[in-house]
Amino acid sequence: AQLLINSCDVAVFWSGGRHHAKRNSASGFCYVNDIVIAILELRKRYDRILYLDLDAHHGDAVEQAFFSTSSVLTLSIHRAEPGFF
Repeated sequence: AQLLINSCDVAVFWSGGRHHAKRNSASGFCYVNDIVIAILELRKRYDRILYLDLDAHHGDAVEQAFFSTSSVLTLSIHRAEPGFF
């Protein structure tokens, strides 16, 4: 909300988000992708968005949602190990 009213330049949500929920299915305990909804709102005001995901898991559904656009860059730094979600 603060980004939309020009009260800050960067937003950090330390609790993470529900970055595994896909458009038509739940995944990884996530049933609504709050991050995708937030990015769609921010796109109404900003031409380009950087989504930086610092988490134990890859933000797969966020990446999938914006894969075909050059206006949203997703960067996921996560734990990579065989069998890890």
